[in-house]
Amino acid sequence: MISKKFIKSSLIYTIAGALPLASGLILLPFYANLLSTTNFGLVTLYISLTFIFQIIAGFGLDSFISVFFFDCKDDVSKQKRDIGTISSVLLILGAFITIIAVLAGNILFKLIFKDSLSFYPFGFMSVLTAVFNIYFKTYTTLLVAQQKSERFLWLNFSNFILTILISLIGLYLYPDSLIGPMWGRLLSGVGIFLIAFYFFTKEFGIYFKKELIKPILSFCFPMFIYGIFIWCISYFDRFVINNYMDASKVAIYDFAIKCTFLLDYFLGGLAQAIFPKIYTIWKDNNLKESTIEVNRYHNGFTAISLLAIPLLVIVIPLLVPLVVYNKDYFLSFGFLAILSISFATRGLLNMYHAPIMFFKKTKVLPKIYFFIAVFQIIISIIFIKYFDLIGAVYAVLIAKILQVLFTYFESRKIFKYSFNKVKLIWLPLISILIVIISEQFAFYINRMIIEAFQLIIIYSLVFIVYKNEIQTLLKESKILKK
Repeated sequence: MISKKFIKSSLIYTIAGALPLASGLILLPFYANLLSTTNFGLVTLYISLTFIFQIIAGFGLDSFISVFFFDCKDDVSKQKRDIGTISSVLLILGAFITIIAVLAGNILFKLIFKDSLSFYPFGFMSVLTAVFNIYFKTYTTLLVAQQKSERFLWLNFSNFILTILISLIGLYLYPDSLIGPMWGRLLSGVGIFLIAFYFFTKEFGIYFKKELIKPILSFCFPMFIYGIFIWCISYFDRFVINNYMDASKVAIYDFAIKCTFLLDYFLGGLAQAIFPKIYTIWKDNNLKESTIEVNRYHNGFTAISLLAIPLLVIVIPLLVPLVVYNKDYFLSFGFLAILSISFATRGLLNMYHAPIMFFKKTKVLPKIYFFIAVFQIIISIIFIKYFDLIGAVYAVLIAKILQVLFTYFESRKIFKYSFNKVKLIWLPLISILIVIISEQFAFYINRMIIEAFQLIIIYSLVFIVYKNEIQTLLKESKILKK
């Protein structure tokens, strides 16, 4: 189980790491109240495009820089030249993509989206926002590896404030328009890019080592392809919904997804804090197999996940009506339990994914996620066409389970696993089944009763399975208080 000391040390990374994306959660009620469902859906589609442009502009360098830092942390001179080169490559990629967008963006949008989305101005703004954001994201990833928590906190807080302020000004000046949301993201992107550029240049300078290009391509190209497939898994369904239905349905579905953002941010920040600890243990002990010490992190992550999931499912429908007045969005609550319980597999996925990253076996990631992406695209098209929005929800759940299976098949080739299967496999699967089965009665029984039942059962199972770890943590807490 994760110790109290570790929880304290990682809290700042968990909270600060969530701030850039949490701005979307803060802005959500303003979007819902000041935008029509159609315009909300259009904003969602443009933001989804921003993410794929960000993957293209980053080319996997945001993942590479963290792993690379640990490889050369004992050689300051080499570290400075190589990380300075990574910064330069990001700038060159960003400039290249911007030029291509100017030359071909309008034509491509007309071919792909016809009249549903236009490249100018909002498509082009999505490209620029992506270029600025990925540069900043790469630098903040480096800060986590460097354990510079204070700078990590205030940089992410600056991005958080800029995005919210500019977006709100735009929303109130131009209500029911895409101007506020799109300009808010673009201008905040410019601000954080300039800050990141200043620190990158000050600490590491501007370098370009030709000999580094080959290892960058070797590591990053698979990560780039992997990122494209991840985007397909995460965002392609919005475009399917828009094709079979309309942008207003995209808004309802996306609102449900955003209601799980708090959970996603929390677990993502916790994982971001855990991975450097695990990597350090592996490096210091030259390990290629599971250990009790490392397994404690994965076990603790899974326990915390299962405690957070049913709590969120109950709390969100109580809080949202206090700030969102358009009842059309309340239809999203019917999808919340299934979407949330899909995060129950995250701990197991982290365990199988970490060795692939640490040992730089990223060439297997495109293979893994190609099959997952193809499968989800197919089932999303079929499920959405015949089952409406609930089909998209179940497609998400199935895809997340498949991510674990396919990642395991490749990860076991480079790492020997030995762990408590009850904690990491059976407990999450039983929790998923409990939610799926109980949700079938939501049409006949008050939904709050169903969700309370889910919380009681899942919490009881967690406390039974993790009884020893919880007792140890409580004892440590008493000692620390004394």
